[in-house]
Amino acid sequence: MTEKSPDRRIQRTRQLLQDALIAVILEKGYDAATVQDVIDRANVGRSTFYAHFQDKEDLLLSGFEHLRTEFEKHLLSASVTSASPWGLSLSMFQHAEGQRQLYKALAGKQGGNVVITYIQKYLFTYLHTHLKQALTKRKNGIPPEILAQYLSSSFISLLTWWLDTDSPYSAAQMNEFYRQLVEPGVNGVMAGMFFTS
Repeated sequence: MTEKSPDRRIQRTRQLLQDALIAVILEKGYDAATVQDVIDRANVGRSTFYAHFQDKEDLLLSGFEHLRTEFEKHLLSASVTSASPWGLSLSMFQHAEGQRQLYKALAGKQGGNVVITYIQKYLFTYLHTHLKQALTKRKNGIPPEILAQYLSSSFISLLTWWLDTDSPYSAAQMNEFYRQLVEPGVNGVMAGMFFTS
C-alpha cells in the first residue's frame, strides 16, 4: 500500500499538468503556451513541473502516448479487421468523436504540428505494414510506402479540419466521406489499374 500511494500522486500530478496544458492550448494555442502558463493553470511549482517533464513538448507528447494507448484499446474493442483501412479510419474518427476536446487540443491546428506528426507516423506505420503484405507480389505499380503516405496524410488533413471547424458530421459520416474520396484510387492500385487523363 505504501508503494502505490506515491505512484498515484505522480499520476495525479502528471494528469493535472496534462489537463492544464490542454486548457491552455485550447485558450491560446500550443505555440503561444508557455510552461509558466501551464504551472499557473495547474497551480503547481516550477520544480514540480520539471520533476515530471523536460519542457512543454515533453508534456504534450506524454498526452499523445496516453491517447495512443487509449486508441489501441479502442481499436481492439472495436474488433477492426485487417482486411481494409476503413475499419481503422472509422475507429480513429470514433475515438476522436468520443474525446473531441482532447483531440482538438492535441491534433487540431491549435496543437501545433508536434502531435500531428506523431499521429501521422503511427498511422503510416500501421498502413505501410498492411499494404506491404498486400502489394508484395506486385512487381509494378505504386510502392506501398507512397500509398500509405497518401492515405495517412489525407486522413490527418480531414481529421484536423473536422476537429477545427466543429463540423456537425458524425464519425461514421466523416469515415464515409473519407472512404468515398480515397477508395477508388486504392482499389485501382490494388487491382493494378492506372488512371489516365
